[in-house]
Amino acid sequence: MPNESKINRRVLEAPVLRAFDTDNRTVEFVASDNSVDSYGTILPVSKWDLSRYAKNGAVGYMHDLYGDSWSIKADPDDIIGKGEAFVEGDQLIVRITFEPADLNPRADKIFRKIQFGTLNAVSVGFMPTAEGHWGDKRSGEDPDVYYYDGQELLEVSVVNIPSNANAVRRSIEGEREALPQKPEPKVEDTVKKEDESRSDGSEIIIARAKIARAMFHK
Repeated sequence: MPNESKINRRVLEAPVLRAFDTDNRTVEFVASDNSVDSYGTILPVSKWDLSRYAKNGAVGYMHDLYGDSWSIKADPDDIIGKGEAFVEGDQLIVRITFEPADLNPRADKIFRKIQFGTLNAVSVGFMPTAEGHWGDKRSGEDPDVYYYDGQELLEVSVVNIPSNANAVRRSIEGEREALPQKPEPKVEDTVKKEDESRSDGSEIIIARAKIARAMFHK
């Protein structure tokens, strides 16, 4: 079972509630897309692993599904509904069916708040399934963005507002520190930039670049 403290969480900056079915107590949300989030990362929609979630589509509120340690003080009413996740185009869609009022008053309250319009966002809880990478400018990627290369959906939660800082327990800074560090630029890359930025002394710069390459490849 995954360690709760290592689960990453994301919520869209601009939430989209796609459909609302009062009779069946079902709501559809756009849960994720290919945009850069507040953590400076991208979760590629085409690389979601939804197999585990398909077997147990847990839906909670503010990610309070685990108790203190996944087994202590856990409340069954923390599960407010069941979810179905699927990819549609470049979006991850989550269809949530909320538990009825006689089974879970908490779930009913959240459902009615969504219906009223005071709640309108969801956040995904996931675990990376492959090592990602920092953007490669040569491939048209942003070097300041971390691109995940696969992620497994574990749970979905209704959250208060569309802001990562409020939808997760771990801070943005803390999770950024947990990401692999960006590689240091190669010596020849630094020299090349210097070469391009100066219009004089080109012979000296070229000579310096040759020395740098020799040192780097020793």
